Amino acid sequence: KVVRKNLRIRLGDVVSVHACPDVKYGKRVHVLPFDDSIEGVTGNLFDVFLKPYFLDAYRPLRKDDTFLVRGSMRAVEFKVVETDPSPFCIVAPDTIIHCEGEPVKREDEESANEVGYDDVGGCRKQLAQVR
Repeated sequence: KVVRKNLRIRLGDVVSVHACPDVKYGKRVHVLPFDDSIEGVTGNLFDVFLKPYFLDAYRPLRKDDTFLVRGSMRAVEFKVVETDPSPFCIVAPDTIIHCEGEPVKREDEESANEVGYDDVGGCRKQLAQVR
């Protein structure tokens, strides 16, 4: 679900996958949690969630993507605010991970999920005329 959201595709969409051979290791990345996913969470987000998630995993990140981290019996969703180099990189052991700042409000993000073809129903007759 998170990957589909990041790629802005829906179930049933046809996609093609291409290799991206020259993705650089990141110098710095800035990620922030979504405010509704950290309600009631105490402790250091970096130590509890981010450090174990990225430790020796060499995970790719792209600016504006989201990812879900499970830890401490919870799941917290983060948004990639910035990467250096931009717009994508691989988080290596020497990448600096910043997670300081105000949590991201989900309402601001949901506007990106605009109405698509799948959301419009009841147009069978009109579609038949177009075809």
